[in-house]
Amino acid sequence: MIAPRPEDLERPDCALCGPGPATAPRHAFPPFAVVACAQCSLVFLSPRLVAPRMMELYQDASYWDSEVGGRGYDEYLDVRGNWIRTFQRRLREIAPHCAPARVLDVGCGPGFFVEAARAAGWDAWGIDPSTYAVSLAKRALGDRVSVGVVEASGHAPGSFDLVTAFDAFEHVYEPRRFLDAAHGLLRPGGVLAITTPDVTSLLARASGRRWVSFKIPEHVYYWSPLTIREALAPHFDVLAVRRAGQYATVGFLLRRALGIGPGSAAWLRRAADRLSRLSLYADNGSLTAIARRRS
Repeated sequence: MIAPRPEDLERPDCALCGPGPATAPRHAFPPFAVVACAQCSLVFLSPRLVAPRMMELYQDASYWDSEVGGRGYDEYLDVRGNWIRTFQRRLREIAPHCAPARVLDVGCGPGFFVEAARAAGWDAWGIDPSTYAVSLAKRALGDRVSVGVVEASGHAPGSFDLVTAFDAFEHVYEPRRFLDAAHGLLRPGGVLAITTPDVTSLLARASGRRWVSFKIPEHVYYWSPLTIREALAPHFDVLAVRRAGQYATVGFLLRRALGIGPGSAAWLRRAADRLSRLSLYADNGSLTAIARRRS
C-alpha cells in the first residue's frame, strides 16, 4: 500500500451528481475510504490519490506482475493465453451489435485485446497511459498501440466503429469526460463496450471489504448496472448490461480468495504455484455494458 503525503490526497465529488450530496462510508482502507453517494448510490474512493501520483504507479513494471495482494495485476503477463480467451469471449458478446471493423481499446495494457481482435478480423488499435505496458505491446503490434488517454488519443473524431474499455473504467478519474471522448471517437451508431467491477454483484456483497476488486488506490469508482446506465444515458443507448468474468488459473483464484502473498506460508504459495497450470472461466463480480452512440 502506498503511504501518501497529505498533499497527495483529494476528496472528489460524485461523478454523476457533482458537489452537494452527502456520502455514506462503506469501507475504510486508511488513509483511503470507499464511500457511496447518498443521492445516486455511486460508490467511489474518497479520499483518493491525486491523478499525477496515480499515474506514477502505472509506470512501474511491477504493477503488471504484482506480488502485493490487491494491487496491480498478479501474473497478468504470464497468462497471455487466458486473457486472449477472455477477450475472444467478450468479442463474441459484442458481435450481435457490431460487425468486425475498426476498434480502439482504451487501457490496452500489453495489448492482448488488440491481438485477439486482429486475429478475429478487426482493424484494432490500442492506447494506454503506461509507457511500460505500451513498450511491451509494441513488440507485437508496433505503432498500433500508443501512450496516452482517450481524451487526447490523437485519433480522428468519428474514426472508430467500436471503443472498448475492459477493466479500465474503474481507474478513470473523470468518467463523464471519458464518455464524452469515447462518444467523439465513435462514428454515429458506433458501439462502446465497458467491462468493470460490479459493486452490487453477489461476489462483492459476500466478500465485503475483502472483495478482490477493492484494489486500493488504483480503483477509484465502483459501478453497478444502475449507475453505469445513468453515466451512459446522456450520449448512448444501452443495449445490454450483463455479468462478466475472465479465464484465470486456479492458482490465481486461490491467491486472490485467500490473500496468498510473499508473507504467506510456503506450502500455500507452493500449492498456488502448482495450481497455476490449470485454468477455468470464473465470474469475478464484474459487469459488461454495451451501448450504442446516439447520433
